[in-house]
Amino acid sequence: MGRRKLTGAKLAKEIGLSATSVSRINTGHSKPKQVTLTRLMKRLCASPEDEQMLLRAFTGLKAPVGEEPLSDDPRNGIEERERVERWLEARTQAITFKNAVARELDKAGIGYRRDVCEGIASADFLIERGKTRIAVECKFNVSRDFDKTVGIARLLSELLNCEFVFLVVPFDGDFSAVAASPAIRVCVVADAIKSIRQVINRNSKGSQ
Repeated sequence: MGRRKLTGAKLAKEIGLSATSVSRINTGHSKPKQVTLTRLMKRLCASPEDEQMLLRAFTGLKAPVGEEPLSDDPRNGIEERERVERWLEARTQAITFKNAVARELDKAGIGYRRDVCEGIASADFLIERGKTRIAVECKFNVSRDFDKTVGIARLLSELLNCEFVFLVVPFDGDFSAVAASPAIRVCVVADAIKSIRQVINRNSKGSQ
């Protein structure tokens, strides 16, 4: 704050918090919420190095104490609305993509159960042919928590006793190193349909 010639009261007013909350953050008695940290970085940081320094400054702080937003600051409501709108947009995109995958399975004549839950395991689609089980998981936003998604796929393979788990994504990419498992296949919907048919046909011939 000193480098920006800001007092605690002035900074508090600019980022929409009470002076008490800024004082708690400044003295290490409170950890800022994500939205507050973003505002602090916008106001105080002039470079990526400044941002990293600010982030490090809050490592290992005590449990957060409730912030006291200024009730008449319109930015609080606006930024919260924007955050919720981003979340809704992401959810809508995920549902739309899942519906698109369902339509492609229908067009290919591949029967499935949707939103299957067995114990703690759940899959977007479960395809069953005799003893063969194939799970299909839809991942629209591959840039977010993809490692976790792959971990879930591996667990689904075990818990749902699936020969394969297909992670369907909206575009081609090199996901082989991420999946790193013969039972997990990451591909676009057209390739998933083709591979599922091959598995079904192969196992059908093997059972004859």
